[in-house]
Parts: sequence; C-alpha cells; structure tokens
Amino acid sequence: MTEQPSSHTPIERLIIVCCHAIWLGGPSNGHDEAEWAIESFQKGETPTFIEHIKAGLQKLSDEPNSLLVFSGLALAHANNYFSYPVNPTHITHDPYATESYQNILIPLIQLHSLTSRPPTHISIISQDFKRQRFLCLHIPAICYPSDRVTFVGIDPPEEVTPRRKLEEAERERGFGMWVRDMYGWGEYLRGVRRARGWRKESEGKLLGSLKEDVMEEVKRFMKWKGGDSGTEPYPGKLPWSKENF
Repeated sequence: MTEQPSSHTPIERLIIVCCHAIWLGGPSNGHDEAEWAIESFQKGETPTFIEHIKAGLQKLSDEPNSLLVFSGLALAHANNYFSYPVNPTHITHDPYATESYQNILIPLIQLHSLTSRPPTHISIISQDFKRQRFLCLHIPAICYPSDRVTFVGIDPPEEVTPRRKLEEAERERGFGMWVRDMYGWGEYLRGVRRARGWRKESEGKLLGSLKEDVMEEVKRFMKWKGGDSGTEPYPGKLPWSKENF
C-alpha cells in the first residue's frame, strides 16, 4: 500500500493543471458529458479533461513537496482524488484565470502568497498541441527560467478531434494571437479575458495576500504591455526571475 504524504511536507514545486471546461456537477461525477459546460467543438473531449486532472494528481503523488493548482478541484474532490495518495492541503483552486497566460501567472502568485518563495520547478499539464504556446511564449513572458519547466501534453484521441484541426485552431486563435501580443493587451485577447469574467478587481483580490514589496513588483509587471511591438520582454525583475535561483 502506498504511504500517504505527510501534512508537514514543505511546498517547493508547482504543478498546474490547465482545465479547459467547467464541470457543473451531477451523479456521474463528470463521466457523463451532459454534466459539463463545453463549446460545440469540444464534444467528446471531456474524458481527456479528466485525464488532465488525473495526471496532475499523479504528479503530486510522485512529488509531494508540490502545490497542485487547477480549476477542476470540485471534480477531483467528488471523485475522492481518483484514489491517488495525495495530501489535500497541497491542492488548491485557481478561481481567476481566463486564458493560458493567466493559467501560469496566477498559480505562481498563489504559491508565492503561501511560501514567500518561487517554486523550484513548474510542471504544466495541458493539451499537447498548446506545448509551443506555453514553453515558447508564456514562460519567457512571465520571466520564469525555462530549464525549470516540464510540460505534460495530453490531447483528445485522434478519432474524437483530429490533431490537424487542433493545430489549425492553435495557429489561428492560440499561438498565432499570442506570438503578436505576448502579454494579452491587444483587442482580441483582452476581449477573451473580459468575456470570461476577468475584471480589474480580480487583480486586487489575487494580489492582496502578497507582501507589500512583492505586490508592488507584480503590479508593475501586470501593467506591462510588451512595449511598442507587444512582444518585448518585461525589463524588470520578478520574485521568480532567474536571479532568485
């Protein structure tokens, strides 16, 4: 029998599960697609979303000195964490993120609020066709060292959604948009955030538990628009910049 992790295990690493749909609740605990709020193009993909959650729980089981952050907390809890031997106090919910850039930035802030330190390593779990978006755009934009990042990609089966369709959509509305607007201040990406509920007051709630000096650093960063081109890296330092390791 696998031993349960100690509740006193310090948090040093970060695991992020980028959830892509909302489970509304129901008797099947997510195994019936009717219990999900999904877009029409996501039909048949909810088992893959559950696999993302399981992969995060497996990672936490393997690395108990991690904080696991995801939006699917209710589903994981309803399924008794799918029987993975994990410490529930090392699992938390991100109620703020509205897109993939925020999927990384917000858990970084949440972990720093808890530990006052940057994570020594980040594991990102998402759809594999988004790999380049996360590793080539979001991680450099956020100024976290790329050699301290692992990406776990899980796509829906080919018979559910062909890889060709996923890559085409990513070129048009994913990587193709972010490569020109790395901090998401352009009309299209700002519109995505607004449509999904991001408001100025969300930032205040998110940053409220940081130490004052760190809060000011992160506030300055969150106002950075990527310079005239929208793609210039942030010129300042952050609590998780390379110099802090």
